[in-house]
Amino acid sequence: MLAIASYSDCTGLLEIINRQFPVRVDRVTLHREMIGHVYFAEGGRGKYVLKIFRSFHTANALDSISVIRYLGERRYPVASIVPTVDGKTNTTIDTPGGNCVALMYKHVAGPEPHLETEITSIGTQVARLHELMKGYPHPLPKRGKEFYIDRYISLLAQKRYPAQRIRELADLGEGLWRRMEGLPSGFCHGDLHTGNMVQTQSGTYVLLDFDVAALSRSVIDVATLCDGTDFNNLDPAGYELTLRRFEAFYRGYSRVSTLTAAEIDAIVDFIPIRHFEIIATIVGCQGLDEVSLSFLDEQYRWLLRWEEICDAARLG
Repeated sequence: MLAIASYSDCTGLLEIINRQFPVRVDRVTLHREMIGHVYFAEGGRGKYVLKIFRSFHTANALDSISVIRYLGERRYPVASIVPTVDGKTNTTIDTPGGNCVALMYKHVAGPEPHLETEITSIGTQVARLHELMKGYPHPLPKRGKEFYIDRYISLLAQKRYPAQRIRELADLGEGLWRRMEGLPSGFCHGDLHTGNMVQTQSGTYVLLDFDVAALSRSVIDVATLCDGTDFNNLDPAGYELTLRRFEAFYRGYSRVSTLTAAEIDAIVDFIPIRHFEIIATIVGCQGLDEVSLSFLDEQYRWLLRWEEICDAARLG
């Protein structure tokens, strides 16, 4: 069994990489951690990225690998998976968090795209993603209200947040999700922002991190990318910025695919839903103690204020 003593055991990972993959690297560094632990591995022959998924995300890891392979075979720009020496797409490593799926792919050189100048071109490529995934032949997890809303409400109860505020947020979440329920189902990358893209010299955007790919609502990806708000400090101008971004995005998207009027209307509704989802996801990875009551208070005010802004815009 391949094993590391800790997630900072880069020496152990170096040995595993050189044994399990047809590469030769001489240094490994931890890049970041969230849903998984991401490492850069470098040597004379090139640079690679190793991702170790958390043990409770094994199903998500295998789904993401399958999606990446499907898209790559159809020449959609995704990172190239480096197979193991015995031809498998991934390996398993025994870590302090249990047995975890590990995936290695070739490092993609290039900057994160600048959203304001690239958003129309990105829109075209996102539409290609959604259209291609209509032909995906394997089942994907279905994510609905439980994932996007209920996890957050459960977190608040565990944190012993004030009951009245929990009820307010639960009611808000119910209303927001009702507006999403009638929308067409479709593939959702789930974390579609420019930090998960690399712009190449040829002008394409290599899409990364399919960890939460699912069958849900494709418009979720659109809303995530066009979100013009600040996650912690809501600026009312973020509403208009979101709409301007969407207008530019849709000029590109509509060259390949279209959205219904109801989907377009729901974009501003998904932005607060994303707050529910992100906090629950972070807590699932980092632990309940990582979320302070003051942060939850900030989010409480943010969510109610955003609803006020949207209501005023609808009445106006």
